[in-house]
Amino acid sequence: MPRKYREHATQYDIRDLDIMFKIAENNGSGATAVDLADVLGFRPEEGAKNIGIRLAWMQRYGMVVFDDRDRTWGLSKSGRRITGAHLRAPELRVIEEMPDEKMVETMGLVLSRFQRGDSTLGHMLKREFNYTTHQKNR
Repeated sequence: MPRKYREHATQYDIRDLDIMFKIAENNGSGATAVDLADVLGFRPEEGAKNIGIRLAWMQRYGMVVFDDRDRTWGLSKSGRRITGAHLRAPELRVIEEMPDEKMVETMGLVLSRFQRGDSTLGHMLKREFNYTTHQKNR
């Protein structure tokens, strides 16, 4: 059976966080666009271009950095903080057990962080919302 390749690398196709986790898997040594395209399931010929464009946007928002010397992408300081912040089981359980009606107020708290927090965090929150709502509407 032929392999099915990804065709697009927009914020609606792949979560920023998933790309950042792939970069983090390299133990801080960075990753090339070619390597990332391969692990994310793109055709070798065009994948590096697609991922490179996406990474450039992520760099603009402060999630990743580019090292000109070795031509690799790494996580920014904010990116490392975000990928290192996993929900622990008790935290996750509280959110999962919360009634849907209470999520409205919770979303208000999340949005207040968007307004007053680190700009990278704000961009990631907005893009995560865009990704998730787009997936639901597919």
